[in-house]
Amino acid sequence: MRARAQRGLTLIELLLGLAIAAVLAMPLAAMFQGASSSAVTTRAALDLNADARFALDRIVQTAAVPARISSGTPVTDSGAAAWLAPFGYAVVKGNLVETNGARTSIIAANVTAFRLSAPEVGDGQPILKIELTLQAQGNSVSASRSVRAGTAF
Repeated sequence: MRARAQRGLTLIELLLGLAIAAVLAMPLAAMFQGASSSAVTTRAALDLNADARFALDRIVQTAAVPARISSGTPVTDSGAAAWLAPFGYAVVKGNLVETNGARTSIIAANVTAFRLSAPEVGDGQPILKIELTLQAQGNSVSASRSVRAGTAF
């Protein structure tokens, strides 16, 4: 009698190969899941930074308009609050809202803190300090900027 040559794999060999492949693939799946969640967290942080930059730039552009200075309000330490009154910015339900006449626009979301002040006053034009904090998906971004009001740039 002649021995037959074996062709292909038996069912046991195939199942054993699949089990070994699954054991080797589990750490790879965990690594890809970690990389994916890291990418989501990084993207959220980048979006928060972009939102903060946009909001600060928008407020700086508004503060740079010289017409705001000619309101007749003397810009002194006590008059700074009155001078800042036309800047219609407020945090409403976690959104930084800009009010310009009858128009209201949301310029940043996920805002946890916002402060607009004029800590230094000189030469009739206050130096505005803008502070903004945003928080989302476990990320927090704080940004601030100072600008001399009424100076076009």
